[in-house]
Amino acid sequence: MSTHSFYFKLAYTCQTINYDINLDMPIREFINYVKEKIRIDFNIDNNYDIEIVESGQFNNVNGRNAELAPALEATTYTILQTYGDNYKQTAFYIRKINRHLRIIIPDYLENDDCNIPNAPRGKY
Repeated sequence: MSTHSFYFKLAYTCQTINYDINLDMPIREFINYVKEKIRIDFNIDNNYDIEIVESGQFNNVNGRNAELAPALEATTYTILQTYGDNYKQTAFYIRKINRHLRIIIPDYLENDDCNIPNAPRGKY
């Protein structure tokens, strides 16, 4: 079993921590493992979801802000399979999301007859 100390930074803060992680751990287990530790170490209550974001994604779908990059996807690939020899240069952001402010707006409203599109969303 080979481990590596990964660096984590709470997004938009100066708070950081390192965790020793088994490189043979699947990404799905890695996410769950660090979320549990982060919740305790950063005193994050259950009103917040936690997302793990790979750092260094400056040209992501959400713009140039690396802290807004998409969250790490839970897969069965191990850390070593995912990052290869680059794992030594890999670090992560911790993103807190207030569960009560997360709103999901569907593209269509459902009724008994058919799907009816919502009104357009944009600047008026």
